[in-house]
Amino acid sequence: MTRLLVDTSVLIKWFHELGESELDAARALRAAHVADDVDVHILDLALYEVGNVLTRALHWPADDVADQLDDLLAIVGTPVVPSPEWMRDAAGLASQHGLTFYDATWAAAARGLGVTLVSADRELLAARLAESVTDTVHRLAL
Repeated sequence: MTRLLVDTSVLIKWFHELGESELDAARALRAAHVADDVDVHILDLALYEVGNVLTRALHWPADDVADQLDDLLAIVGTPVVPSPEWMRDAAGLASQHGLTFYDATWAAAARGLGVTLVSADRELLAARLAESVTDTVHRLAL
């Protein structure tokens, strides 16, 4: 089974529609994971990032944010915690590609796990450290 690391830019599309692109692809990926056709993983960082987007950018009520985080964990299971080696790699990737440390951590974790990072983040995609959700869905014929 194909294993993937899916970052926050894709996870948000699983629960929010307004102004989001690649919704069909993101939701096809979620459906494939739920059907056990692919194995999606997230970093613990995703909980903070998703919570931040829902709270600050989308102004969701606190209970709805908490419920959504519960739903996310129910879908993907226990998040992956980056290792010290991955954090060191993230520092190098951030410096090399001009990324935020957060984004570089996603890329370093994917490398450490030996899996594809699926993202809608332009900087990660431009650095060729991630694959778009649309390209992933097409490649896997989901």
